Amino acid sequence: HSDHLPNLPPPTTMGGGGDSLQRLTATQNLMLGTASGIMTKCCNYPLLNWKNATQQGLPISFSPPVVYRGLFMACLNLGGTTAVQFWSVGVFQKLIAGKEKINSTQQITAAFCGGMMSGIPCSLWELTMIQQQRFGGSIIGAPQRIVAAHGISVLGRGTIMTMGRESLFTMAMLGATPVMQRELIERFKMDPSVGLAVGSLLGAFFSATVTHPMDTIKTCMQGDVEQKKYTNIRGTGASLVQENGVKGLFKGLSWRIALIATTFFLVNKFKEGLAPVMFPEPTEEKKK
Repeated sequence: HSDHLPNLPPPTTMGGGGDSLQRLTATQNLMLGTASGIMTKCCNYPLLNWKNATQQGLPISFSPPVVYRGLFMACLNLGGTTAVQFWSVGVFQKLIAGKEKINSTQQITAAFCGGMMSGIPCSLWELTMIQQQRFGGSIIGAPQRIVAAHGISVLGRGTIMTMGRESLFTMAMLGATPVMQRELIERFKMDPSVGLAVGSLLGAFFSATVTHPMDTIKTCMQGDVEQKKYTNIRGTGASLVQENGVKGLFKGLSWRIALIATTFFLVNKFKEGLAPVMFPEPTEEKKK
């Protein structure tokens, strides 16, 4: 079981602003997503470290030099997938809604499609990271080594599970979470910050629980490209359940829920603060 980045979430929107991605250009969404994602990962990376340690049965360390190992690679991975998700969701929102105000169903559909697309490059980046964590090597050297040994098709290992995980996760991030926030703030008259936090926690629980088995299977497959123990999706899942029961698919879930919940909250806050600074015109236009 190798160290990896389980979820690479894009920023969601504050309160009822779930359609703000539609108002920004694809390039602006790309820049905003990258900045928000990397800033968030620098804050809550220790949770990811502890989650991975728990999944591997390793002791948890509180030493900063140990806890922050791999942060640079984590930022590259998260930043890249966040950027792809932001760009693709923005594109799908415009395709689905055009210039009209996007509704909740369209918003969730766009999030699902954008997440699925982001799973393709995300899988390759995570495969590279997992192989580096297990066997060393550079960003270029690690994939070169496994391609030399197993052929070019090995780079697609785990892609289906990653696409499934990312589509559901992104749907919750950019779809369900803003809808929940809007309901909490408008219907229950919650303070925007409180509504944001509660909506994020609900979305985190849903997305983490539903996608965790896919994440576990993907990680096992990508860490064992030789297929000594973990073969295909069905074989890997069966092997995990045979060893530990169904709970084997959910090891480390509590750390993952904490990781995603803080990611939801931080990334919203960073986006809320960054958007008017980075792109003042669309934000001002929205307020008129």
